[in-house]
Amino acid sequence: MRQCFKKIKLLSRRKKIIAALIAVLLVSALIIGILVYHERSANFCQYAKPFSISEIQGSDDITLIAHRGCAVEAPENTLPAFEKAADKGYRYVETDIRATADGVWVLSHDASLKRMTGFRGKVEEMSLAEVQQHPITGGANIKDYPDLYTPTLEDFIRLCRQKQLIPVIEIKTKPAEYPKAPWREILTLLEQNGMQKQAVIISFEYAALEILREYNSEIAMQYLIKEIDETAFSAVEKLGNCGIDCAYQSLLKHPDMVEVAKSAKIPLNAWTVDKKADVEKLCALGIEYLTSNAAYRAAD
Repeated sequence: MRQCFKKIKLLSRRKKIIAALIAVLLVSALIIGILVYHERSANFCQYAKPFSISEIQGSDDITLIAHRGCAVEAPENTLPAFEKAADKGYRYVETDIRATADGVWVLSHDASLKRMTGFRGKVEEMSLAEVQQHPITGGANIKDYPDLYTPTLEDFIRLCRQKQLIPVIEIKTKPAEYPKAPWREILTLLEQNGMQKQAVIISFEYAALEILREYNSEIAMQYLIKEIDETAFSAVEKLGNCGIDCAYQSLLKHPDMVEVAKSAKIPLNAWTVDKKADVEKLCALGIEYLTSNAAYRAAD
């Protein structure tokens, strides 16, 4: 009888151990899944699936903008990404800029270098030399691009001039946090390269657009927003020569606002559109600009 009880206890222990192991495996799988999801979400540019819009009705009237360059083929916001965009037939290329502590504009979407270089440092708290001490280690096909470093805005503008690309420059630096950022330098670099009439300045930071408008009354601008409403129209009208750069989901949700913008002759740019079905809907609405990681126009 005792031996029988011992066997029962042994089996019970084994079941508990097996159950515990299964629980550990399930939790581990869940954690890995969450980490992979967050990694792909943060680096969504490189995971977009390219598609041609050439056969979509109304697409001939849309201007495509390569989001952070051709980030599905080369690390985002690097010179190779913009070269790939040129090779793929894009005319407009979008980038993000931040001012370093010593007053140099560099290309970086994130405030921190962590995602692209692995180094936990904030761009706006580092000098240019410190930023460029850390090579880029993330992004599409990174193994094909050794010794890649964060480029400057000047590098980007020069490349645009060489490749006959139109720069769409998103200002990430916040005037409230960095009032002494070299705002005038953005325009100076464009003027030195003869690109001030082609370039488009965009930002979620309305104050940044106001500062640049004080320096230049003509340069094209777009005000970045997540939700379109009446206040956006009055804001861009105040700036002059300014369009609305809106999350595409809001434009699809409020097609009446699209009609208001068209009536007021305010250019609309939809970001960031990476599915063909959404491009078809936006083309039907008559959107003028479309920012994407995936959409391209096939060569004739």
